[in-house]
Formats: sequence, C-alpha cells, structure tokens
Amino acid sequence: MAAEPPAGTVTFLITAVDSSSRRWGETPDAASAAVERHDVIARDAIERHGGYVFAIGDDGIGATFSTAVDAAEAAVELQCRVFAERETIGFDVRVGLHTGEAGGGGPRYVGPEVDRAARLTSIANGGQVVVSETTELLVRGRLTLRTLGEHRLHDLDRRMTVHQLMAEGLPSEFPALRSMDTWIGNLPEQPTSFVGRDALVVEVADLVRSNRLVTLGGAGGVGKTRLALEVGAGLVGEFPDGVWVIELASVGDASSVTAAIATTLGILPRGDDQLIDTVADVLSNRRALVLIDNCEHVLSAVSAAISVILAGSGIVRVLATSREYLWIPGETLVEVPPLALEGGVESDAVKLFVQRARAVRSMFGLLDAQTAAAVTEICQTLDGLPLGIELAAARMAAMSPIEVRDRLGARFRLLRGQGGRPARQQTLLRAVGWSYDLLDAEEQKLLRNASVFFGGFDLASISTVIGADDVDILGQLDSLVGKSMIVAGHSATHTRYRLYETIRQFAEDRLTDTGGLEGMRDRHAAYFASAAAARWERWNGPGWRDSVDWVDVELGNLRTAFQWSRQRGDMKVAVDIVAHAALMGFSIELFETVAWAEELLESVAGAAVPRLPRLYAAAGYACFVGRAEAATVNAHTAVELESMPGYEPCEPGYATFIEALGQVYCGHLDRYVELTGSVASRFGATRGYGVASYVDGLQASGRVAEALELVDASIAAARDLENPYWIAYALWIAGLALSKAEPQRARSPSRVW
Repeated sequence: MAAEPPAGTVTFLITAVDSSSRRWGETPDAASAAVERHDVIARDAIERHGGYVFAIGDDGIGATFSTAVDAAEAAVELQCRVFAERETIGFDVRVGLHTGEAGGGGPRYVGPEVDRAARLTSIANGGQVVVSETTELLVRGRLTLRTLGEHRLHDLDRRMTVHQLMAEGLPSEFPALRSMDTWIGNLPEQPTSFVGRDALVVEVADLVRSNRLVTLGGAGGVGKTRLALEVGAGLVGEFPDGVWVIELASVGDASSVTAAIATTLGILPRGDDQLIDTVADVLSNRRALVLIDNCEHVLSAVSAAISVILAGSGIVRVLATSREYLWIPGETLVEVPPLALEGGVESDAVKLFVQRARAVRSMFGLLDAQTAAAVTEICQTLDGLPLGIELAAARMAAMSPIEVRDRLGARFRLLRGQGGRPARQQTLLRAVGWSYDLLDAEEQKLLRNASVFFGGFDLASISTVIGADDVDILGQLDSLVGKSMIVAGHSATHTRYRLYETIRQFAEDRLTDTGGLEGMRDRHAAYFASAAAARWERWNGPGWRDSVDWVDVELGNLRTAFQWSRQRGDMKVAVDIVAHAALMGFSIELFETVAWAEELLESVAGAAVPRLPRLYAAAGYACFVGRAEAATVNAHTAVELESMPGYEPCEPGYATFIEALGQVYCGHLDRYVELTGSVASRFGATRGYGVASYVDGLQASGRVAEALELVDASIAAARDLENPYWIAYALWIAGLALSKAEPQRARSPSRVW
C-alpha cells in the first residue's frame, strides 16, 4: 500500500460501475450493497499493487500509481475478481488508465490529466480496461494490448489513441467504444476543454431529460453555446436518433429559420406542405435532442417553429440558447450565470483564465502573489464572463497579468456611466472593445471586414473580398487568432476561420460606423456569386465532390449573400448565387437552395439577367420535393430561354433533362422517354446523364431490350465524364434495367463495369 500519494508523473486508474450491466434490481439496499462490494474489490486490488485511492464516488473509484505497470496489473486483478463474482454482485466495471502530470497532488488530484482519465473510462464497455497512448508506451512489452484506434472523447481538446489491456481470464471481445465518433448527430469537436460549471451541466441535463424545451438565457459571451454543447455531448448516449446543433447566427432572415433547421436535420420538403409541418412530422417519432443556438435575432420565427415541432412530438427534446427567452408554454428557463468568482485562485473564472493563457504561453502559472492577485482582479473586473476572460488571457502571449489588469481597469473607468444595455452586456462589450483597441489599424480593419462572413471563411475568400494580398492577410489572421478575436479550425489540408458571434456583431457595428458595411456586403455577395459560378463549371466532372462540399460549407454565406443582393435589387448577383448553389446543392439534397430559386423567380420575372435560364432550371429540381408541376413549367421555361439571344444555358441538354424529370414525377412517362431520348441522341456521348436517363425511361416503360442495348454505353459515358454523381446514377439505372432480364448481372459489383 502506498504510504504517501504519488507526485509528479503518475498513472491514474479510474473505475465506474457500468450502468448498462446493473442487475441488482431497484431496491436501494441491493444497489448500496453492490456498490460497497465494488469498493471493497477495487480498493483491495489497488492497494495490493501500491496504489493510492484519492476519490470514492457513488459508482466508481479514482486512484494513482507511481508506475504504469503497477496500475495495469491492479486493473487486471480488479477486473478478474469482478468478472468472477459478476453473477452474484450483479454488475460489470469499466476501467481506464492514463499517465500524466499530477495536478494538485494527493490527497486531492485535479486538472486536465485526471479529466482525461475519467473521460477515457467513460467510453469503455463493462468488463473492459482501456489505456491511453501515454500509458501504453510505459507498459509496452510487459503486458498485452490491442490498439482500438483514435477516438474523440467528450470535452477533450484533441483525439486520443486508445488501447485495450488483454489478460487471461478477461473477455477480449467488446462492442465499439462509446466515444463521440459512434453517436449520431453533428456535435462539433471542441478545440478547448470545458472549465467549471459541473453542477450546472448536471442540472441542465436533468432538465432536458424531464422537459421538452429548455432555454439557456444570458448575456452574449456568458457561455450559453458552450454549455449547451457540453450538455449535448453528455447526453448523446440517451438520444438514439442523434444530438443535432442548429446554428442560427448565420440566418439573417426570419423566413430562412425553418429551412436552416430542415437542412441541418436532412429533412426534405414535401410538395406544397409547409416545411415546418414536414419537419415536425419527421421528428414526431424520433428520440432526438435538437440544440438551437443563437435565437435572439429571429426570435418570433424560432418560437413558431419550435412550437410546431413540440406539438407534433412527445419525445423530441429542444435545448435553445438565446439572450431573450422564447416564452413558449412549457418552456423551462435557465439563466446562465457568469463563471464563479468565489474562491480566488481556485475559482472557475481563474481556472479558465489560466488554462486559456497556457494555450498562448505554455509555462504560464500563478507563480507569485502579485500574478495571482492580478488574474483574480481581471476575472472580477470582467464579471466572470468567459468570452471576456478568454480575450484577456490571450494577451498573455505578449503582456503580463498586471499590465492587462491596469489597462483593463483604466478603460472601464473611462467607460463608466454609459447606459442602454444590461450591466453584464456592457461589461462584455467593453472587454471586446478593449481588445479591439489593442489591435493595430490593419488588424482592426481586417476584423471589421471579416464581420460580413456568416458561418466562417478561408484565406482565399477573405483576401478576395477585401482585395488584399493573401500573405499579408495571413499574418494578420495569425495575430488575431493568437489574440482570440478570430477562431481557427484546422483540418489536414485546410484552415477555416470564424468569429464568435458577439465579436462579429461588435465588428459589424464598427464597420457600420466607418461607413463601410454596404460596400463590403456588396463585395461579399459578388464574391460568392462569382465563386458559385466557377464551382458550377467544375461540378460536372471530377470536381463534383469539391464543388458540393463547398456549397455545404458555405451555405451560411450563400444564404446571406443571396438575401443581401435581392434586397439591394442586384438580380444578376442574386441569380448567380442561387442558380448555381441549387444546381449543385440538389445532388447532396440541399433542397433549401432549390427553395431559394423558386423564391427568387418572382423578383426576376422579365429581368434581363443573362443566366436566368440557369435559375429556372434550378427551380426545376423542386420535382424532388413534391412540386412536380411547377418544377416542370420552370424547367421548360429554361429550355425556351436558352434558345433566345442574350441568355446563357446551364450546359447542353441539361434543362431538357430536368424538364424530363418533372414530367415523370407528374406521371407522364411517355413524355419522359421522349425528352430523355432527345438528350441522349444529341448529347449522350458527352453528358453523363443523357443516355442513362433514356435507359431509365425505356426500362420503366417496358422497353427492356432497348434499354439493355444502351446500358454499357450509359455507364461508359458517365465514366468518361468522371463525375461520381452521374457514375452512381448510371450504375443505379443499369441495375434497374438488368434486374428485369439479367438479375444475376444486376447484382454484380460496380467495379466490373
């Protein structure tokens, strides 16, 4: 038994009774006895191998070891003994091992390494011992391990390679780890860990379980969004149909709220039905949690949409964030407070400051009384608002806490007496304003201009919109990221930037003050019009995937640019944005873009816009969402316009192809065969959709022999075009035709074609 708690680098062992394996019944006495037995087994195994028990919870134990091998051997013994008694004690145990720097030290260990060990334990299955990569390195060659791959763990700032400890007497096969990678939904991976508010997370999670609508309110920057994401991440295992985040910050128009919800959830319109009714119907039998973020600027539309969704389902749950409550009957309200300031250097506010400061200065710490006092005062001055604290902490790259405290305080004294906003919101705006004032003139200008982007931007887009050299911009972006004014998201090949919504609104106000908003919004819309048209030129070929991914990622910018250009009466720009976004977006079921095309038609009727045929053709894709007759009329209008001088068609035969789709959805099969046949005869050798659609018409009308004669040609034409979408389409149609005459061949792998 360890006489003293280990210090320095230690190996943490965390156990948890697996809730899915409990078989002790519902009586409190049985449950208590089972947990006590777990504690006896775990403590005995831990202490026999020199471990130190530092925490005992309701259903688990935390221990530390001086060596990783001792910890691993204790875990094996613990699991073997539990497994031997599992039929009588009625449970399995999950165990996680992670090696890292001891935070706080015994008898109370705290910090990110303890959290990492606990998160690791949470993804294990009952009876399993999982090991982090740091522990695996230390026991390699001494024990047997199996690599389980990289996994995303709840509330950790990076993915972790996980291993399974293998031993005689223990099961070796388990279901997939219960990491964030295995759950349905679109919860984003967080670049930083969550600090504090543990009790509030538990409280809100319990409220979500027992109430259909929970709204998190509070000032901008108080941490509503991050709290909602933390709660959602903790509940993913309880919602088999997913946890879905609907981000409304990029939705500038109330009429687009429902479309944004449907698009995120992958729900398609149905004919002339109201889209919100379709959303409610689809969700009616889904056990899902929908997180609707940033509701305040479209409050009435969000309230109406949520009301319809909740009226149609008793099982779906909604967690909303808003500076103003929705005031829907049955809404449960939670006012999100600032981070706790009580406890000085041990407070949640100070802990957040220290953690974020270490991101820009790795050795930062409260190493002396002056530094500790300055950091504490900064957090108090900022009222514990997380966004303000993060902005101040980012200054640790170039300033000391004392320097920040003195300057922040001076600014606040200068700004005393300004009213018109709630006190906490004034505090945040002052914190943002102080950070803004510390930027140099070029950085301020870049931040102002970046405010016109909704949903983020990359280096190429912002450089083009503001008309500056991308190398110069990159240096300024790096500086703004380092100062926490802009957030950078990295992938293997690409970096995308975004602004916190509070900072974006602040920067937009400054852009308005300088008189530059309208001009920059015009440039933003013009850029996305040009970019959409350019992507369309690459869509029908090997560039299909890149093009549709671009539409998906830039949906918020495209939506905003479309709305702005339409309001400004710039129909040429509006048509370029909408027509090309819809012509590409339909192939990944982004039918919100098709709805834009239908909506814009009224505004451009009779306008001399060169690419008007493309808009009408795009509106023809409404046949896929139940509006076949209107879609057919629109596609035919596109065909007619293409024959007139001054107009630019989509590409050869494409509008006719879309009209043919509308005809078959209207039930006019003969007309479908006729139109697709004309496309095939004129353009089939060079268009991936030409011959394939004609094959479809032939097989559907019973002319199977004729269809079979063209199957090989249809697939060859699609492959020559190298567009994955049309290759899949041609193979699908070929399978339909072959299934009626050569079913064995129809089932053959696509690679044989």
